[in-house]
Amino acid sequence: MLGRKTLEERIAATIRAEIEKILASLENDHREYLRRLRLKEKTQSALEEAEAEVRRLHSEKTALEKRFWEAHSEESEAALSEIESTSKPLERATKKAEKTLEKTRADFEKADFDEVVEGFALKAKATIAEDEVTRWVGVLEETLEDLLAGVSDEIKETARALRDEYKEPRFETAEERNSHEQRMNEILKALTESYAPCK
Repeated sequence: MLGRKTLEERIAATIRAEIEKILASLENDHREYLRRLRLKEKTQSALEEAEAEVRRLHSEKTALEKRFWEAHSEESEAALSEIESTSKPLERATKKAEKTLEKTRADFEKADFDEVVEGFALKAKATIAEDEVTRWVGVLEETLEDLLAGVSDEIKETARALRDEYKEPRFETAEERNSHEQRMNEILKALTESYAPCK
């Protein structure tokens, strides 16, 4: 009884371990896909913000240049002085924004991937794993059926051979026969109670 249960537990544990490996691999791939997708979205958002900031600063710079030419044609010293004092910080801000844009563009290019293709590959891998486990379970079921049929045939053959070898004794009296049958019934009862391999 204990040996059979231990064998069943070992078989179940082995199968469970193999299936858990497959599941763990799929879950890791899924987590990695989601991590990369979040990183792509984050870097894309940063890139869009950096592009918008550069466009805003270039627009400000263009407006400032227009004001410069207007002030120059009007020969307004005060307006030219104000434009000059605004021009330098704007130039620094523009250069800084352009460097940020370069960095965010490089970050996005590193993080970019085709999520449709990789999502499809992940789904395909899950389907392949499911099919493989189903096939594997089918092979195990077929193997166990064959094994059990073979064991059943062997035990039937062995039991038949033992019964064929056993010869009933000859009895002189009915009392001897009854005594023998009673003894055999007691032995059978004791064996049946002590031997229960399927429980």
